[in-house]
Amino acid sequence: MRLLVVDVEGTLFKTSIKLPGTSIDSTIWQSIAQALGSQAVKEEVATHRKWELGEYKNYLEWMEEAIEIHRRYGLSQLCFSQLIASAEYNPGVVETLSKIERSNYEIVLVSGGFRELAARAQQDCFIRHAFAACEYFFEKSGRLSWYNLMPCDFEGKLDFIQLMLREYQLADADWVFVGDGANDVHVAKEAPLSVGYRPHRDLKSVVTESIDNFQDLLVVLDR
Repeated sequence: MRLLVVDVEGTLFKTSIKLPGTSIDSTIWQSIAQALGSQAVKEEVATHRKWELGEYKNYLEWMEEAIEIHRRYGLSQLCFSQLIASAEYNPGVVETLSKIERSNYEIVLVSGGFRELAARAQQDCFIRHAFAACEYFFEKSGRLSWYNLMPCDFEGKLDFIQLMLREYQLADADWVFVGDGANDVHVAKEAPLSVGYRPHRDLKSVVTESIDNFQDLLVVLDR
């Protein structure tokens, strides 16, 4: 058995919104900013610029600033839940994951996005393991009250993969990675087999395989 480690935002789910001035795609982070209005969008884009310039110590610090934008402009539980529920899967995702033989591959989701979105994929595709960077807690009034953060994006994704390899007593070579974005480059370089789904140009240059149709993942895994 091997681990099939899959990114969530952009890989399983579409990134239908790409704010001008951003180089890292997301399904929910940028959708929240757009839902909160033009000033929230402006501030969200500014955080991307700060990340590119190395002005954050780590990914957690970047998320903290984005969360403050959400709180400042009044993100509600209703708005957040609607964005999670309305996120669309990329074509063929659910069908493809349902065809993967689980005795051969244990699927593990690792995302720099929201726990709530990863949980949707877990339920729809019967996936037992998911790590996601942010989870929101709301008051009964619907106001965002607090959050949980995990450093599982960029280089941090690899730490969670290594944890699961250890838990399943698998060798360092017993995993496959599937991702789409520039934030997946580090993991793709370390993976024994890496698959880029409609990959960002930076990712495309380092992955083992590139696919434009998610169903082609089955062909790659069967080789």
